[in-house]
Amino acid sequence: MAGRYVDDVAALRAAVFDGAGVVDPALRRAAGTGAAVPEVWAAYVGKVRDASYRITDHDVAALKAAGCAEEEIFEITVAAATGAALQRLDIGLRAMHEEP
Repeated sequence: MAGRYVDDVAALRAAVFDGAGVVDPALRRAAGTGAAVPEVWAAYVGKVRDASYRITDHDVAALKAAGCAEEEIFEITVAAATGAALQRLDIGLRAMHEEP
């Protein structure tokens, strides 16, 4: 990525995917990239990445019932949403720089 926000985006990536947290960084990275995640997270991560407007209290309650803590749910949500946004940013930037 070229431009004045390169350092900011790199810092965001590092904080979300590798920073301190209760969820293992490998799981946060997987949620962010759309890679395989444990079954308890799979449907939720997919929904956050592809249709976040469809997340309901029921989705969160199901994760809690499966033993996920609120902090884990928060971190996975942030990782999945940030990863999806960064992926879309990268696609958009590549499209802007392609030769016609």
